[in-house]
Amino acid sequence: MYCDARLLNRWIFLAAVLGFMFTACGQERVDPAFSALVEQQNEMPETGELGAGDKFEIRVFSEEHLSGEFTVSTDGTINYPYVGRIQVSGRTCADVEEFITVGLRDGYVRNPAVSCALVEYNSKRIFVFGEVKKPGSFPYQSNLSIIEAFALAGGFSERASTNNTKLTRVVNEVEIQVRVPMQEIVEGRQRNIRLLPGDIVFVPESAY
Repeated sequence: MYCDARLLNRWIFLAAVLGFMFTACGQERVDPAFSALVEQQNEMPETGELGAGDKFEIRVFSEEHLSGEFTVSTDGTINYPYVGRIQVSGRTCADVEEFITVGLRDGYVRNPAVSCALVEYNSKRIFVFGEVKKPGSFPYQSNLSIIEAFALAGGFSERASTNNTKLTRVVNEVEIQVRVPMQEIVEGRQRNIRLLPGDIVFVPESAY
């Protein structure tokens, strides 16, 4: 079940206000807005719609010649054996599984067992900037965590203020910014967080 968008927005807004109050009081606390996102992340909508450049693997049980890796072309299609050219842009892997199953069942394979697994999103990206060794944009991967994103960016620089990392995300057309306690996540004292396509992560320079 997906979370109610209005409830999530109110929850994040309240958490941000509380975070400001705690900061104003001089207390070092985890940003309540971060805690809210962590608690809500398992209820966030799936991000599995395919787009141009995305790679996925199709496996058909006991039919190796029908199995392989496919890349979505610029017109949003793939060319699949027997079935022909398929429009996959805007569809999920589950949609592709169903479409190919029906196509193969139509006179080619009796009771085909088809599975689809995402390999790499190239139509969706995340961005890591600031005090990291290799800042830039990176292809989004299914269930990509913020720890994995920093691995893609080569890790932190020596000047990084890790616990002041900022995550910028658009939630229902509203841009929010959350302080992420990266050092505490690395040390296992806070939960990891799953990124979404379009997320921007910024690591500021330490004042010391």
